[in-house]
Amino acid sequence: MSSTEHPKVSCLMVTANRSKLARRAIECLARQTWPNLELVIVDDGEEDYAPMLEQFAGRVEIQHHRIEKKDDVFLGGLRNISLDKATGDFCMQWDDDEYYHPDRVEKQMKYLLDKKLDAVVLRFALMHLDVPEFVNNPYRIDGIDGIPGTILHRKSSVRYPNQRRSEDTRYMEGIAGQGKLGAMESGSHLFIRCFHGNNTWDRKHFFGKLKRTWGGMFHYWKAKYLQGDILNH
Repeated sequence: MSSTEHPKVSCLMVTANRSKLARRAIECLARQTWPNLELVIVDDGEEDYAPMLEQFAGRVEIQHHRIEKKDDVFLGGLRNISLDKATGDFCMQWDDDEYYHPDRVEKQMKYLLDKKLDAVVLRFALMHLDVPEFVNNPYRIDGIDGIPGTILHRKSSVRYPNQRRSEDTRYMEGIAGQGKLGAMESGSHLFIRCFHGNNTWDRKHFFGKLKRTWGGMFHYWKAKYLQGDILNH
């Protein structure tokens, strides 16, 4: 398999003190069908990830960068370090607390290459809330213009703003401003956003995705107030 047919994709992870969640995300990466990948980890936590990462020796090409935590370097700044360390022709956000289908990278890469794009995001994804009423009831979310955390793009000079939140939205806007960004209409199963109680955003933010569009809002109110069961949404 040549690097021309399968360009290298750098999957970028920022993490700290949650190796169990990160292990799940790395396992998802190890199962990807796209053959030319690397994982770039930027870790400013105190927990030792080495024993966990040893389990992936020979399965995943990993750069693990442990750095000192700084009070003035937020999530966006840490993501920029991962971009600077990436050696691939393409970069992809790969958060430590999400689920990824084995075809995720391949489907997005083929879409980008077939349509001659500079970047691609998923418009739809699945949402899983680890709370009693929703633990067995994931739901689909509509990113409208695209879900920032699903971005895959050609290597670029664009960088994230040094923000705690919404840095990926600003980054997607920056990428779109420099090239052609597409949003895949199919493939919501490729990416599952997970609420586990220790996210950047709170439960209200995740739950609010049910009502982001006019159609979603209508079905939400219908299920909750007319049918009396939100799970009918």
